[in-house]
Amino acid sequence: MTQKGYSAKSLRKKVYNFIREQMNNGKLLPGSLLNLQETSSRLGISMTPLREALVQLETEGFVTIIPRRGVVINTLTLTRIRQMYRVIGALEAAALEDVYQSLTEGDIERLQDLNRKMREDLEKGEMEEYMSLNRTFHNTWLGRCGNEELFRIVQLMKDRLYEFPRNVDLVPEWEEVSMSEHETIVECLLQKDLEGAVYYLRDVHWCFNTQEAFVRKYYAKHLLEPQPKKTKTPLVPLVERC
Repeated sequence: MTQKGYSAKSLRKKVYNFIREQMNNGKLLPGSLLNLQETSSRLGISMTPLREALVQLETEGFVTIIPRRGVVINTLTLTRIRQMYRVIGALEAAALEDVYQSLTEGDIERLQDLNRKMREDLEKGEMEEYMSLNRTFHNTWLGRCGNEELFRIVQLMKDRLYEFPRNVDLVPEWEEVSMSEHETIVECLLQKDLEGAVYYLRDVHWCFNTQEAFVRKYYAKHLLEPQPKKTKTPLVPLVERC
């Protein structure tokens, strides 16, 4: 055991959860510098569990550790969002393919019900509940695919996109479009059209090019536009649509 009867693992988890909560509620904003001494003193812990938690957060993409300078809370860029959309779309599509045969009529009815409740919450302005139901909708296939690594990666990327900081100032027209896309995916499943459902999920719902205007509006407060790099090697554009 270590400080105050905590194990090293539990201390690291305590620090990790604290920093994630600070980022989630906007007390640690993207681009800000984390004061290690202040955090260590506030939590009453040594620097060791703090550094261990920061290494985990860096691995997950939340922070960048700069030797001899400190720890910076990472800022989202359009390039990073594009990359995450493409990965999430591919992995969600794979998960849907994996669970398709096990989906029942009851599962599909539940998807319809979730989407209907999302619309009701949006109309009532209950954004926290709306966002929670949206996660639940997608977790219908993600949570049942049996691939823990796939599930972990997708959830971390969604945390980076939507919980960093948590932004409930949604774009109503985007959410309307999103729920319409949900309806199309569900309709494909009802018609036993797996190919159509996978296409719409991956190449429309999670297509950055399709969603870019909404993305720019939603992340307007915290989005960092990438600066041109001085390099002799030109960037190679993606040849795919999304």
